[in-house]
Amino acid sequence: MRDLIVALVIFLISFSISATEKSEEFRIIGPSDAVCVGKTITLEASGPSNAGYEYYWYPADKVVSPYLKKTDFIPTETTTLFVVRTAYGNYNDLDTAYITIKVNEQEIEVYGPDFVCLGSSASLEIAPYYSNPIWSTGKKKNQIVVTHPGIYSVKAHDGCTLVKGSQYLDSKTEPLSRIMTNRSTDLCPGDQIELRSFSAVNPSWSNGSNSRSVVVKNAGTYTLQNGNECGIDETDIKINIHSVTADFIPSATELQISENLDLFNHSKSGVRYEWYQNGELFSKEKNASVKFQLEGNYKIELHSFNEYGCKDIMTYPSIVVVNQFEAETESKQDIIFPSAFTPNGDGKNDVFQIYTGDIKNLDVTIYNRWGQVIFEQINTTEVSWNGTDLNGNKLEQGQYVINYSYINKFGEPIANSSTVNILR
Repeated sequence: MRDLIVALVIFLISFSISATEKSEEFRIIGPSDAVCVGKTITLEASGPSNAGYEYYWYPADKVVSPYLKKTDFIPTETTTLFVVRTAYGNYNDLDTAYITIKVNEQEIEVYGPDFVCLGSSASLEIAPYYSNPIWSTGKKKNQIVVTHPGIYSVKAHDGCTLVKGSQYLDSKTEPLSRIMTNRSTDLCPGDQIELRSFSAVNPSWSNGSNSRSVVVKNAGTYTLQNGNECGIDETDIKINIHSVTADFIPSATELQISENLDLFNHSKSGVRYEWYQNGELFSKEKNASVKFQLEGNYKIELHSFNEYGCKDIMTYPSIVVVNQFEAETESKQDIIFPSAFTPNGDGKNDVFQIYTGDIKNLDVTIYNRWGQVIFEQINTTEVSWNGTDLNGNKLEQGQYVINYSYINKFGEPIANSSTVNILR
């Protein structure tokens, strides 16, 4: 009987303990206020110490003793932990408790640029008095060097406070200098060309302009620079001016109807030619000939073109064509001679000739630029000179002075001077 009573008391005591254990709220005993970051605190699961339970803390890597009823915890930031309690061998008999450990937090400034240049690096840092820094890159320094764009965050300690900061780095590249044009860079005199910077980043031209585009008219090399924080790029472009000069000599300035007028072309840089008589095209040859069937005053034009399509025009405004009767009257000029000739042996315009009317006693003397006599004919009616001096030496290209005198048909003495050009 006595043994039965003892067994009953033991059962009631055991039942009482079990009932108390189940009826209490399972929780974690720890701080309720914010704690000091990096300072060790102790956490404990509630309930009797020797009641036949096992404990599992999560996350296990955050606590010192993940399988004990009591464990140490070093907070590095605000963290939620929980513990699971289960009876030995009975996983259906378990409880879970949660706790959030708060730390004091503060946002701080990260110093550094807001971009990183392609192929270069940028430096990010926090104040030197912050301790235990750790960046999102894994670096544990107050200052780091990065080479790629992105978001970089950092955590550190300021006494008991957890400080956090972040910086977004954009990417930048060195600007690319390229010059665009609205036409070919080979220009004719008087033309202009627009040069435009492909990049809008800080353009600077060698002519002093900072506009994105410039208009130029002169030959030369034009340089463009584009620069930003990542560097300067430079390029240049060459503008060429291709001039052409139209020039010709008529074989005469006064002639009779049906007489042949030869036109000797001395253009420079020409490759294509057009001859016009009073505005009408009559030849595309380099040298041309024309006959006039009607008397009158004719204008001859030579249009010379170079390989770039540039054009120049020379006009001889007055070629006088008369009939035979007028040629024999006093209206005809006493003497006619060209302003230039080309004694180069090509059989065209090689000789300087003076054509005369009704005159006599023509005296002609030609001088070089130093006043030396190089040609002379006296008491003649026709003059022909091949561009040599008195000794037969070829004279250099240039201008020479002509003095001439004669007696006209009225018996009057005439004296005059002019010039002639040798072209070789």
